[in-house]
Amino acid sequence: MAGGGTMALAGGRTGERGSVAVLLALALTLLLGFAALVVDVGLSWAVRAEAQTAADAAALAGAARLADGPAGAVTTVRQYLDANVPGLADRPADPDWPLNGSDDDGEVVCWTPPAPPPAPGAGCPAGATAVQVTTPPIPVRYAFASVLGPAANSIRALAAATAGGLPGAAGLACGLCLLDPVHGGVLAVAGSGDVVVEDGGVAVASSHPDAAILSDSGDVVADQIDVAGGVAVTGSGSFVPPPTTGAPPPPDPLAALPTPDTLPTPPPCCFGRVTVGSDRTLTPGVYESITVTDDATLTLAPGVYVLTELPGLAVLDHAKVQGTSITLYLTCNNYPTPCTTFGAGFTLTSTARYTATAPTTGPYANLTLFSDRTNPTPLLLATTADTATATIYAANSRLLLASTGDLEATHPLVLARLTTLSTGSTRVTLAPPPSATAPSSPVLIR
Repeated sequence: MAGGGTMALAGGRTGERGSVAVLLALALTLLLGFAALVVDVGLSWAVRAEAQTAADAAALAGAARLADGPAGAVTTVRQYLDANVPGLADRPADPDWPLNGSDDDGEVVCWTPPAPPPAPGAGCPAGATAVQVTTPPIPVRYAFASVLGPAANSIRALAAATAGGLPGAAGLACGLCLLDPVHGGVLAVAGSGDVVVEDGGVAVASSHPDAAILSDSGDVVADQIDVAGGVAVTGSGSFVPPPTTGAPPPPDPLAALPTPDTLPTPPPCCFGRVTVGSDRTLTPGVYESITVTDDATLTLAPGVYVLTELPGLAVLDHAKVQGTSITLYLTCNNYPTPCTTFGAGFTLTSTARYTATAPTTGPYANLTLFSDRTNPTPLLLATTADTATATIYAANSRLLLASTGDLEATHPLVLARLTTLSTGSTRVTLAPPPSATAPSSPVLIR
């Protein structure tokens, strides 16, 4: 009896060991299947993101060139597709691409909003103000999916952009867009100078109870003023018209603007830290910082200047910076990786002057200053002279105005925060003068 019991027990343990082995094999098979699925889904999403980036950049660049004619816009679209995905614009076999009337292999159409985008085959007529890009298909070759189904797929992306005004409050052009979503004093008028937006609106994204503060005699004047949070008036200044509080926060209208490293011809690297104490000319490129002192005049040759460390661009004493078709990009020393700490800034002291003008065509049309979207370093304008600028785009930075001269902006200011300690006014005039032909900064609309 005892011997029989022992034999039965031993046989049971052998059976249990066999069951565990089978269950382990099944579990490993299931885990490997999930791992394969994760890998293939990751491949698909990576290609999808690549395609969308190419479409966004191509649409923005094409819209910026529409004023120069349809042919230039379409050529620019092709260049930007290839810059983001090498050879993408040359993949369709149809020699008439991208105006062949079918979006199966990619398509470009142009039109004038507010009409909806036309069907494929509409082409790119003269006078259009918006462009829609459908990318040619980008193949995805799966690592494991062929066991269960197709081994490959293809992905296309669509984007549209307009060279018209930036979307903002109640459909108005957003002349002053302040994007900080949480802090108080995102708009802080602490001086006697007014903030005025002509033919456009002011939009404040912060949900803070004191998102917009008037603490002196300066007014805020616009066609409409929208504030996601609340307002506080502790001085004699006023909002004209009264603000709409609890409004939806505005989106970043320039969120898809390409960074300099993604341009077809990125600025050359690397020129280190430069101090200018006598008259000098610099060429576009990647610099650690540029400091202009004494009575020196720095002339910037046309192009994009990338600055990676503090102070960024500092114009001090009685120095002056001049040039045409200039865009400054303020980033960090791990460029082109986005900033993870404070990076380059912009400083213009009281007796210094900055008179360089922005480009009128290309991806940075009407863009004076572009701060890395994660760079928190503030921008300081303390000049006593009137200063003219086009768009200043600093989605994570505060623009601090401590000037006695006026700041005249001909295109939107898109900032995280604006603080004015000025006796001079800040005026954004979105309606260009009749002689102006330069397009507005392009923005994505789908």
